[in-house]
Amino acid sequence: MITRGPLLLVLFGFYFSVFSQAEHDILMMSGETVQGTVTGEDSAFIYYDYFKKNGTSKARKLDAERVFSITDANGEERVVYLMDIAIGNYYTEQEMRYYIKGEQDAMEYYRGNWAWAIGVPATTALGFVFSGSVISFAVPFVYLVVAGIPPSKIPKNKIDDPELAKQEAYVLGFERTARNKRLFKALTGGLIGTVGGFAGGQVVRAQP
Repeated sequence: MITRGPLLLVLFGFYFSVFSQAEHDILMMSGETVQGTVTGEDSAFIYYDYFKKNGTSKARKLDAERVFSITDANGEERVVYLMDIAIGNYYTEQEMRYYIKGEQDAMEYYRGNWAWAIGVPATTALGFVFSGSVISFAVPFVYLVVAGIPPSKIPKNKIDDPELAKQEAYVLGFERTARNKRLFKALTGGLIGTVGGFAGGQVVRAQP
């Protein structure tokens, strides 16, 4: 029988062995971070082991062109990104850092809830008005285009360094991620509103 003390040591050793193997933070060009143990790489892919909560691992790979850098457990970063206009990498390493920081700040601070709040009632009304026409099917997509026009406002009171908002690469990175979030909310809100308005219009038209 394993007593309580040794059992705790076994469990501690198990969890320590699992989490200590996730030795690398792989920073993606999208601003997301993938954790795992890098096992190899070539000109096309970076191979790593992803560790699940149950302690098992799964071999995975990432397109090398999607990776900016790899940081080990000691905090030492190795930059994979290389400025190369021929493959579309127009930014310098520092500019790309600004771009990625913009993406990360948009992930954390940008909400874009107005696209949903305005989209649902607006498309509900339009869906109702055009419920007897094929135009109703275009309503959510027209709203999607409209919602994508305004620039995304950077919350300077929330980001780490308001001076970053003066960097073009940062602004473009922020805008890219913020617009994607806004368009997703605009599309879902537009679809829900249009369907609701269309259904309501059909009910009204069916009445004698």
